[in-house]
Amino acid sequence: MQLAEELLLLLTDDQTGRMSVPERLLDIAVAGGALSELGAYEVVRVVKDGETIPGSFGEPVAPGRLAIDPDVTPPKSAVLDQTLEVFRGMQGRKLTNVLPIMGRALYPTLHRTLQSAGVVTRDAPAPQSSMFPQTTWKTVDASHEKAVRSHIADVLLHGAAPDDRARHLIGLLEATRTLFVAMPEVVPDSGSDAASEHTAAEDTVLARAREVRALTDPDGPCGAVLAAVDTLVTR
Repeated sequence: MQLAEELLLLLTDDQTGRMSVPERLLDIAVAGGALSELGAYEVVRVVKDGETIPGSFGEPVAPGRLAIDPDVTPPKSAVLDQTLEVFRGMQGRKLTNVLPIMGRALYPTLHRTLQSAGVVTRDAPAPQSSMFPQTTWKTVDASHEKAVRSHIADVLLHGAAPDDRARHLIGLLEATRTLFVAMPEVVPDSGSDAASEHTAAEDTVLARAREVRALTDPDGPCGAVLAAVDTLVTR
């Protein structure tokens, strides 16, 4: 399963099939996951000073921005293929412009692959059932998501070493400020009369999440994605 698919599952309510965060944040999160995956496979890389790589509109890609490495082929995946296609049409643009558009473009592919794998089911209400009928995607097989959640919780609560996928997921959830929405289980419910303890627990988890995020090279493609996400979320 791809990072973008895992982020979509983590940020969607399993029972209702509705997104758990505002759509703009989900756009940024899934696009960040998809582009980080390409970066991890070195399919996209950071352009260096002195390089001349044409952008999608013919202009050279500025140093520090991302470009496709034509000599690297990503693993076969409908999600990565779609991500690469979208990025190719926007190569050279700032990632803060790329990510929101990419996220919106990826939803059909993400939902289709998850449905084909038997992870989610599509529920489209009849048009007359509501003034604004909304398609939902309820989880029917949560086994993979549960394994992901268990590992992330071990990393954040018990100091376990994160695998590469958990490192990316935690970094993106921290950057999008959605960690506690995606992972409410990492902060114990201490009751309304213990607000200070609750805040202290959150601070401890956030500190650990930032430690994990810091394992990602800030000068590499995945670091560039995280920096762009930071910028978008704080606007």
